[in-house]
Amino acid sequence: MKRSDFYIRLTTAVLFIAVVFYIGIYLYNSALTTYETTSAIRYTVEQTFPARGFIVRTETVLADSGFVVLPIVGEGEKVASGQAIAVEYTTTSALEMASEIRALRLMIAQLEASSSPASAEAARLKTVLDLSKAIQHGDFNKLDELSLTVESTIFSSNSTLVEDLPNMKARLETLEARAAGASTTIHARQSGTFSQVVDGFEYIKPSALEEISPSELMSLFDAPSRITGIGKLVTEFKWYYAAIMDADDAMRLAALRSITVQFSGAYVASLEMQIENVGSRDGDECVVLFSSDRSVHEIAPLRNLNADIVFSIVSGIRVPKEALHLDDDGKTFIYLQTGARAERVDVEILAETGDSYLVRDGAETGTPLRAGSTIIVKANNLFDGKIVG
Repeated sequence: MKRSDFYIRLTTAVLFIAVVFYIGIYLYNSALTTYETTSAIRYTVEQTFPARGFIVRTETVLADSGFVVLPIVGEGEKVASGQAIAVEYTTTSALEMASEIRALRLMIAQLEASSSPASAEAARLKTVLDLSKAIQHGDFNKLDELSLTVESTIFSSNSTLVEDLPNMKARLETLEARAAGASTTIHARQSGTFSQVVDGFEYIKPSALEEISPSELMSLFDAPSRITGIGKLVTEFKWYYAAIMDADDAMRLAALRSITVQFSGAYVASLEMQIENVGSRDGDECVVLFSSDRSVHEIAPLRNLNADIVFSIVSGIRVPKEALHLDDDGKTFIYLQTGARAERVDVEILAETGDSYLVRDGAETGTPLRAGSTIIVKANNLFDGKIVG
């Protein structure tokens, strides 16, 4: 009897150990089992080269007479030969009179235009819309004039101002008589784009940039001339960007005629520019000369700018690096979840982006890979046709 109990206990112990072992194996395999997917998205990568450099234009400084000079054209405005561009005042009192004359002319014109209640209300509405439009578009050339208009049409009593209209006109006539001969109008001697900014580098001409080294370029813009002026005229539409770049990057541009330049900092814009010249290697750097005949009114006051040179733009499907496989023949492929099965799809790598690759869209290669496809990132014992999910 005792012998029989021993075998029963032994059998029970063996069965218990077997069950525990089985459960342990199951839990271990479950812990190792992974299944992770991600959605395929279309992605665009730009390969860019950093650059730093200087803007060079054909420009003429408008000499400073030593008197008070106020420009009457806006920054970046095109002017014709002979056009009035500024007014020179011989004294401070002459400038003060000119300011009062301008304000009076504006107020009189507003009052005469809004003689009836209906026209007054229309004038108020137009004033607000004009001011809002100028601020929205960053057009501050007439901001002071618009501010005076708002003050005279909205914040002042129209009836009171109308009563003062005769006095205003009399005051205007008196001031205009006193101001005669106290100011001189300055006219442009040639056509161009006006800028109030004079930085002392206007003497540098585009011809000075041919075959220049990075160190020579930096030295050229190291010390400005002491010339002063009331402004300058950019007399040609074509302008240049002399950029210092890594020599290896620059050499890749030698065979190109044009390229996209993305400026940053004081001037944010993306422009298609011509490649005029790729200079000789000077150590690890060289100078590349770009040119454009667009946006001269925007770059007229600028000189030192940083930029990114867009060498190539690649678009494709973004795939995590963990999802990529390599077979014995050296072909790269991924697995897509198609329904409840895993489907092998060969891919062509276009670019590397951190923890992922950019591969060619299946619409171009004839595979099922599209934006929105389900990419299998991780799975155990994965093979083509395996039931997954």
